[in-house]
Amino acid sequence: MHRAPDPSDRTGIEQPSWRSILAGYVLIAGLLASLWAVSNPAAALTLLLAGVAVRRGTPRAAAAVRCVRVCREFTVDLGGRLRITVAKPPVDDAA
Repeated sequence: MHRAPDPSDRTGIEQPSWRSILAGYVLIAGLLASLWAVSNPAAALTLLLAGVAVRRGTPRAAAAVRCVRVCREFTVDLGGRLRITVAKPPVDDAA
């Protein structure tokens, strides 16, 4: 004779977490981005190189701005033979 399963043995429907929902969206976006990169390799390479340049250039630009604020000048060495210094003149408020 068949007996119904015990309700305490059922796992029930699990509610998805925000992390799993976000992981699903990231997976879909990654798949679409990889399909686009395969169909447009030159554009994908250009976009990748631009991202690398921004990632590497941002801290250097921030350091240069900080140096200009603190030192009131900025010096660039070009090949060890030429040095260019840009200085901010002092402000004279007496006038």
